[in-house]
Amino acid sequence: MNARAFVPTASPVFRPGCFKKRYQFKVRHLFPPVIVNLREDANPALDSNARDHLRPEEIRYFKENGNNVVIFIHGFNVEYGQYSHHVELSQWGFDTIRNRPMEPKIIYSSRPANTYRDLGVLKNQYAHWQVENPNLFNDIAMADLNGTGAHAWYLHMEDNLNRATGQFDRTNYQKYSRMIHLAWSGDVFALDYMAAETTANKAGFGLVRLVDQLVSEGISVNIIAHSLGNRVLLVAMNILGQMPGRHESIAHAFMWQPAVPDTALSNDPEKDTSVLRNWNFVHAHRAAKKIVVLYSSQDNILGPYQDKDSRREDWEAGQHGEARSGQIGGIYRIATSAGVPGTQLFYAPWSVSALYARNLLKDNLPKIEQALYEEIAKDTNGLFNESHIPIWPPKVLPALGALIYLCHMSRELADDAMKTFRALARADYEVKKPRPAMGYGGPAMEDRFMRRLYSDGKLIPVDQSRWLFDHSGMKIPSDLLFEKVYKEEIVERMKRSTGFGSF
Repeated sequence: MNARAFVPTASPVFRPGCFKKRYQFKVRHLFPPVIVNLREDANPALDSNARDHLRPEEIRYFKENGNNVVIFIHGFNVEYGQYSHHVELSQWGFDTIRNRPMEPKIIYSSRPANTYRDLGVLKNQYAHWQVENPNLFNDIAMADLNGTGAHAWYLHMEDNLNRATGQFDRTNYQKYSRMIHLAWSGDVFALDYMAAETTANKAGFGLVRLVDQLVSEGISVNIIAHSLGNRVLLVAMNILGQMPGRHESIAHAFMWQPAVPDTALSNDPEKDTSVLRNWNFVHAHRAAKKIVVLYSSQDNILGPYQDKDSRREDWEAGQHGEARSGQIGGIYRIATSAGVPGTQLFYAPWSVSALYARNLLKDNLPKIEQALYEEIAKDTNGLFNESHIPIWPPKVLPALGALIYLCHMSRELADDAMKTFRALARADYEVKKPRPAMGYGGPAMEDRFMRRLYSDGKLIPVDQSRWLFDHSGMKIPSDLLFEKVYKEEIVERMKRSTGFGSF
């Protein structure tokens, strides 16, 4: 919000300061979008958003705008993208040469558009012109009107949340709040879901620095993460949960369709059954006052189809990727079962079996050790017995002493090896499979600690299976999803705790 006053100091009519004193007025400007670009390819020389801290004017904006902020983190395989352009009226007026009115057109301008628009918004904006010119929007590609990649997500999420406050109707931006949009390198390669976990880790450290700055300024923080963006969130929460003075520094952590194991919030490291054993975030719960998990069994990127009708509906709705994914049990399940990036799976398939063998031994070491003790107690002497020991004493054939000693040692080594093999063979192995996605079936309530978080009111599972039917359905929500989730489960909670949307 800027204040400006017109002061015609050179005019004899107006005395200096007279006009300002009597007619001072204010002009509100919509604050520019706030993007924090933590991508691997971010270049500070080319992109002013390549940073992990806000600028002073941005901090001032959020302080004056309710002293709270909502951070959004996009999911896997989302490119950085860009904004589209504003549109403007062109060629309107009267053609004096041809003596006829000119047909107006809507064309793109050079200014980037950083608020949501659709055909309804444009029709409302140009209602007067559209009545007499039905072809007014023919030169505008409606599908690209809101930009591409992560930037398209920013516009949709900001528009959805602001409308959900009930204060904004896409016509008056006086009561419109900017969010902080966090970009990270989740688009390493469409098939490399596991490789994106590494880039998510790095972005998580950047998020820690951002949250730390906001909390230091006394600003309340809410975070919404989608899909694998929840790994960025969990990495940050796990670090914040170990930092002095940063416990419960996040008012609400909304984990929306989290592509993470359903035990990721457990405090028991043994509950991490991922192939890489890298979903261990035992301190994460300390960083947030409330953790809201929004999940749906209709999400077929994360899990299999519940019935044949769901697949048909996805296919008819043009969700072909989700339809194919659900048919094979969910891309998430396939990716996490392999445990290695797609490129590594292609060039070094043996790494998958090596990982499984390593984890199998690691997870069952206590059982193998017990079996080995039992074998030793039997003292079966392995494959050998006394008949295999040479009877010639060294004093008879001194030259053979070293050979006899070597033979004796070999027998002991062989005995130990055979006992180990027998122990390995008889151990009752427990095969740990990767856990299902939290975004598909919700948090694992059989975990005692997570059940306690739930009973304490800290962990809040929200089953959206009746309202959300695909993995990214929240980007353009149905009326029911908008009402039940955006309004009731997200914005109302943020209003009550941090005042988001209360003007």
